[in-house]
Amino acid sequence: MTEENTDLRSIRTRKFIIDSFIELLEKKDFNSITISDITTGAMINRATFYRHFLDKYDLLEKVIKEDLLENVLKELSNNEEFSEEMLKSLFLSITTFHMSLSTRCQRSYHDMSVNIEAILKKELEQIIFQSLLKKYQDESIEKLRMNSTMLSWMVYGASIDWKENSNKSPEEYLEDASLSIRQLLKNEIV
Repeated sequence: MTEENTDLRSIRTRKFIIDSFIELLEKKDFNSITISDITTGAMINRATFYRHFLDKYDLLEKVIKEDLLENVLKELSNNEEFSEEMLKSLFLSITTFHMSLSTRCQRSYHDMSVNIEAILKKELEQIIFQSLLKKYQDESIEKLRMNSTMLSWMVYGASIDWKENSNKSPEEYLEDASLSIRQLLKNEIV
């Protein structure tokens, strides 16, 4: 058998596992999903599952990263260099991601929130760090890392605040928040 056929089979098997997992997330709480549930839905055995993923948490992380990165990279295609526009694109991507995931996986969304938060913050930090590195090549790595951490948590925190406390569109929320931050920095906030 050629290597290409093996790769195609591996890709197809991985897709079956992910599809089975997402289908289960739409029906069951994340904590109650077992590897057996996933393998039954994917029509594979446990050993095959473990050739692709370490456990269901590893599977969750990879599903989130792939979905998030696909959408974020689409949004950032015009804003790769660090800018206010780039941060806006990240915020809008994250809010879209949250809405999509919470709609698709209503029963599991709350159970997965801690894992989602850790993954998203880490990915946001890397995206921001890379863009800061490109723009500020002469700055210290430590300073850029610190700034990327602060900005990633800010973007993520704002997306959660929007989801849980706002009835505005993500665009309106972002505009109000940006204006408020500018006023705060100029000591003009009431």
